Amino acid sequence: MTRNIFKTLVTSFTCALVLSACADNKHSKEEADVKKPMVATKVNVINEITWDDFQAYGCKVERLKSNQIKIKLGAQPCTLMLMSDKLSQLTSDKWLSFMRTSDGKRAVGTSMLFWSKNNKGQRPDLTLADALFPELASRRAIPLTLLAEGRGMPKTPGSLIGFAFGSGVHLDEWSRFAVSVTNFFGGERTVILDEFMFTDAEPDYPVGNKVMVDEIGQWKAVDFKDKFTDADAMTQYLKSEASKAIPERESDSLSHFGGIKAKKYEATGYFRTQFDDERWFLVDPQGYAFYSIGIDIIAAGIGGNVDGIKQLHEWLPNEDDPVYAKAWIQADYIQDIRSETGLSSSNLFDFGTANLIKTFGKDWHQKWSDITARRLIEWNVNTVGNWSDMDFARSSKTPYVMPMEKFPVTTKRIFRDFPDVYSEEYAKKAAIFAQQLATYKDDPYLIGYFMNNEPGWAYIPTINLAEELLSKGDGFVSKDKLIEFLTQQYKNDIQVFNKAWNTEFSQFSDLNTPIRRAATLSEIAAADLQVFSTMLLEEYIRVPVVETKKVDPNHLNMGMRWASSALKQKWRFAGSQYLDVFSMNNYTDDPTMRLDIAAEFSGGKPVLIGEFHHGSMEGGHPTYGARWTKTEAERAIAYQYYAEKAAAHPNSIGIHYFAYNDDPVLGRFDGENFHHGFVTTAHKPYTDFIEGYKKANKGLYDVLLKKREPVEKYDEDMVKSINMSF
Repeated sequence: MTRNIFKTLVTSFTCALVLSACADNKHSKEEADVKKPMVATKVNVINEITWDDFQAYGCKVERLKSNQIKIKLGAQPCTLMLMSDKLSQLTSDKWLSFMRTSDGKRAVGTSMLFWSKNNKGQRPDLTLADALFPELASRRAIPLTLLAEGRGMPKTPGSLIGFAFGSGVHLDEWSRFAVSVTNFFGGERTVILDEFMFTDAEPDYPVGNKVMVDEIGQWKAVDFKDKFTDADAMTQYLKSEASKAIPERESDSLSHFGGIKAKKYEATGYFRTQFDDERWFLVDPQGYAFYSIGIDIIAAGIGGNVDGIKQLHEWLPNEDDPVYAKAWIQADYIQDIRSETGLSSSNLFDFGTANLIKTFGKDWHQKWSDITARRLIEWNVNTVGNWSDMDFARSSKTPYVMPMEKFPVTTKRIFRDFPDVYSEEYAKKAAIFAQQLATYKDDPYLIGYFMNNEPGWAYIPTINLAEELLSKGDGFVSKDKLIEFLTQQYKNDIQVFNKAWNTEFSQFSDLNTPIRRAATLSEIAAADLQVFSTMLLEEYIRVPVVETKKVDPNHLNMGMRWASSALKQKWRFAGSQYLDVFSMNNYTDDPTMRLDIAAEFSGGKPVLIGEFHHGSMEGGHPTYGARWTKTEAERAIAYQYYAEKAAAHPNSIGIHYFAYNDDPVLGRFDGENFHHGFVTTAHKPYTDFIEGYKKANKGLYDVLLKKREPVEKYDEDMVKSINMSF
């Protein structure tokens, strides 16, 4: 097996790490199915494939017993390959699963790789990646229904963040399968894989009974500088923090909103954008130039998924305990392939909120709000970022952005979450979608709003939306538009069309018959479909923008928060002309190149970076995000370089760091469990990081105003990362 397999694995797990924020979009309860039971009452193995049938590449494996292997994992990934005619005989109602366990104190990446018979290369058609929590035995199980489009993998007990990367595999064409294991964080690791099987129903999820999380929500197995030894030490600290006064944001150099008094433009009473012949700025309601320095998900905590793993926690209150009612979250936005909507619900527990309740009782939210408002001013942060506590955002007198909820998705979808954009249903849902802005339209502290975040369909680098549309049956208004487009393109001459596309249709309406991989029919077919894909994307943006501007003409429409790694082709910027700001999430060491691309292909729009981060290995988690350093002090150095390179770019109007809180140790609603935050679950800031972070923010306007150049880059080996190439 060549190195390409191993590179693919690295790429795949990166998507699981970096693009997980796409699942943060919230959906209402009426869109989510009633929660499905996780444990099947009876499971039958439906074929004889076991780990004994897999061939190992890049590693040596020890076969402990039938259907169980042990891997000694070093720096090189271990890939276990299966080729079997039995794969294509499986049906979509079956399940694939296996058990896995690893030693150590750092997560291990695992990926499932799928090839169709048409793919003779090393890069798989679909990769399903996740991570393995150390010293926790867990089963990874997937329903085969998800392979066709690679929809979101269900979160199951013991599993961490999962992500689908690729365009999918049709079961009748499935020919190769592999499981790869990678040690991203160094050292030697032992991984045991057990019980590989295909079953006729969903299996159970045994995780054992070892207590892994303490009463505060911290990982018991590790110590770190800002960890509390017990709840009493935490409450004493938080009460001291709550006694401190909130300073004024306005100063001799900064406006009430945090704008730069040295540079003033026309005031409109709302945030707007301004190009001054050299660069883009935001302009605050008083008319001062403003650069948005923000933090995402500023909230009292993050809900952790405890379904099936309650026994791993030292303490959890009863779900009906009224004292801790606000710490239990009924999450109805959980991605789940079992549901026709792709969603279900789960009961999450938020240790951050619980720790505040322990400390302050009924006044917990006000005390947290006061502590946090003060910290933002002290840290030189002027924006409450996406997915934050909106009660806090609207009352803290800090500029903020808002995520819109329930982006319009039609009943019939072209691919994953891409709607039938030419349909009346899409237009009607867009009008309803826009109404949520009504109560915000007069708020001067609102900078603008995001319509969506990293749509699932856009993760595929080679996606051709029109090709996916042709693979569907009829009943799509957008397909009618596509056929109309092709009819006009070929002047209603089906013979000319057949010659160009290498087809044998008798009339254009024959295109209503599903066609797989139509872009491979000819170069002209691929070009035609790409043109219509661009039209689809433009309509996807235009329709909701028109509706949002009707409801709220005062604030900035900041678009879709695209994953910047996917923004490599110009057509993906279609519809940018309708936006006030182009937004993207960018996990790199230096955002300059991606800002250059966004500026050029968006038509010169101002650009907001909605997500980036660096974690460190000094926190109390087994994973550290997309990019990480060894120490918290180095993490601040990495932040300063990124922030100053962004501020120096003429199209950059702001950077928002992801995220305020660390993830729960055993995973949030989708299994993400990174140390990338500013505070622990006990609300203690990471001291060494914060010290450097606030100094970096204080000096950022000097770079923006060209009073000095950005700092020189740190040593190349300081920041580690997982390959982010799409």
